[in-house]
Amino acid sequence: MCDKTDVKENTNHSELIHLASQRFAGEASPEELARLEELLADKGNSQFFSELEKVWNGTGKVAGITQDDINEEWLRLRGEMRLAKRPSFPFLKIAASIALIAVIGIAFYFTNRADQEYLIAGQVQTQTLNDGSMVTLNAQSELNYPATFSGETREVQLKGEAFFEVERNPEKPFIIRTSSVAVAVLGTSFTVRARESEKTATVVVASGSVEVSHRGDKIRLEVGEKGILDKESGRLFKLVNNDPNFLSWKTGKFTFANTPLSEVINVLDNAFTEKITLKEPSPTGCPVTVSFENQSLDSILEILKATLGLSIQKTKTEILISGQGC
Repeated sequence: MCDKTDVKENTNHSELIHLASQRFAGEASPEELARLEELLADKGNSQFFSELEKVWNGTGKVAGITQDDINEEWLRLRGEMRLAKRPSFPFLKIAASIALIAVIGIAFYFTNRADQEYLIAGQVQTQTLNDGSMVTLNAQSELNYPATFSGETREVQLKGEAFFEVERNPEKPFIIRTSSVAVAVLGTSFTVRARESEKTATVVVASGSVEVSHRGDKIRLEVGEKGILDKESGRLFKLVNNDPNFLSWKTGKFTFANTPLSEVINVLDNAFTEKITLKEPSPTGCPVTVSFENQSLDSILEILKATLGLSIQKTKTEILISGQGC
């Protein structure tokens, strides 16, 4: 016989699975997000959510899951829980729930989108779409796209950063939707950077032209221009792109000319999977003039270390850079 604590735990975990699925898929309403935050105030729920997030990030493509798959997985896991001994039952419940989010929680998102593909990039990864367009995702980025484009537009959803090389089709515009901006094109190449943790979203055009929109405001960008959305003010504006490293994460080529070290570190941090942090004392303003092409991060840091007299410390989670420099 289960007590009230068991019942509450079951309810919270079931609700967490649903809300987590909605949030990971970018489909959660403001009310659902608020409820999720309430549940995550509990330490146990927070730990459980972290496990669900790990499963989601490791799932990759999940299209093709059917209702029969869901039913079969549920019956199998329920049978295992019945056979489990009482002392280990809570742990099995958690393990079963974690397994189920990969099969059920994520599948719910795709129940009415049978032809959808979902790609999560742990590192730089290139994907060719059904129309021949190519998308290169930066690390920690996500792309949701249809296996086959249908209708009057070609639409994809992006979280993070990606470089698009779109096949031209005047009769079927290509549209990228993010949480902050939408980008519409006929055929061109450009980058979109729309990380939810950052205060701005940026689009840089490498060839052709694109239209960037946000809440009714629109700007048209040509080759060599970039559009920036200030998320706080909602202001959308365009500038000449003077950043030679906007595609360094893809090309492996870096060019710095009297560039402050702090900016150099930001570029490297975005281009490599390792987290790089400047800590005090650090020569943030030291000018750096150097070029790199297809060199490892270790090689680049060693050159900067020798040139500027830096100290480099590696931990399990990040690379710390300090020193007087200059």
